[in-house]
Amino acid sequence: MAFVAVLSSEGALALVAEELPGDSPRWILPSVSARVAEPYREAAMRALRDLIGVTPVRGGDVEGCRWAQVPVPVGRSRREAHVFIFRLVGAGGPSKRLSWNGVTCWAGPKRWPELCARCDLPDMDVLLTGYLEGWIPEGRIGLEP
Repeated sequence: MAFVAVLSSEGALALVAEELPGDSPRWILPSVSARVAEPYREAAMRALRDLIGVTPVRGGDVEGCRWAQVPVPVGRSRREAHVFIFRLVGAGGPSKRLSWNGVTCWAGPKRWPELCARCDLPDMDVLLTGYLEGWIPEGRIGLEP
């Protein structure tokens, strides 16, 4: 899975509504499955185009990774998760034009811990905070279960 973390200039995170039956949407980080032999970054760029179209963004040099469990339990598939961070270019608040399946919500840092549990991405809030504050080094960062 490739996850896309799009941050506004104020540090709000774009979330999308998970397609579940019911009245209230469940807000999650946008994601896409990588195709066979497709690099995770390319899958993330594909998801990003679906999310924001041609809105200008700046890509980060930090990639959060949750490696697949080895060995894979019987009856389950191998599942890695890679998180790619992007910032909207330009000043101003979150863009109302962003839409993934027609619904987008913006979440500030106080809501990030609940996002970790929903997306099964431990330390996601730490990754985003470190990226925004500049203390996370560039490259791949392990997200521990």
